[in-house]
Amino acid sequence: MLNNVVIACHTLSDELNLAYALTNCTYPVIWIDSEYHSDPNKLRKKLQETVDSVKDADNLLFAYGCCGNGLVGIHASTANLIIPKTEDCISMVMSKPGEKYERVKETYFLTKGWIESSKSISKEFENALKKYGLKKTKMIFEIMLKNYKYLMLIDTGAYNVAEYIPKAEEIARMTSLKLLLEKGDIWFLIKLLKGPYDEDFCVVKKGEKVTVEHFGFTDKDSFHQDSIIL
Repeated sequence: MLNNVVIACHTLSDELNLAYALTNCTYPVIWIDSEYHSDPNKLRKKLQETVDSVKDADNLLFAYGCCGNGLVGIHASTANLIIPKTEDCISMVMSKPGEKYERVKETYFLTKGWIESSKSISKEFENALKKYGLKKTKMIFEIMLKNYKYLMLIDTGAYNVAEYIPKAEEIARMTSLKLLLEKGDIWFLIKLLKGPYDEDFCVVKKGEKVTVEHFGFTDKDSFHQDSIIL
């Protein structure tokens, strides 16, 4: 039996835990704090340290997408790397088997994991309020969110979405964005745990490095990031 280890972002904890329950998976998980998502270079450094620290694994299964190029450049120093061929975790939970998810333009995405994250938009708004007061905070967020019109709460099926609608409504009000509710899925995470590792995944052999080409992108491609740094 293969010795697999999962490396996962904490924002996907509800979704991954459900995938574990549905598949009866027993692979060990190394959780990575969501704070690293705000800087692809810091994320890459943290993930490389994690890869280097794993001993006696055959495959490291990443509950990550390309994540703003944060996974590009990681060296498969200790095991093969299996990575969903998606732009990021939003694309991962919004895609359907055999279909690439096309983002709704001008949309900022939320799940329970992102709402509760230390880098969530609501926490950043609260931090800005303490620093700058209401008037300046609203002005800052109007500038930062000038390219957004919508706020989408994704029902991944891994949590009670009704409990988070009020919070999403509050965020929509304070950011002047229109709230949308959409259904997501965790099939990608289930397939990450069960396989097969086909065209839906980047398979990076031990000794190789992750490239943008593994994800089907080119160096000229730009990547969406849902992080706001104050």
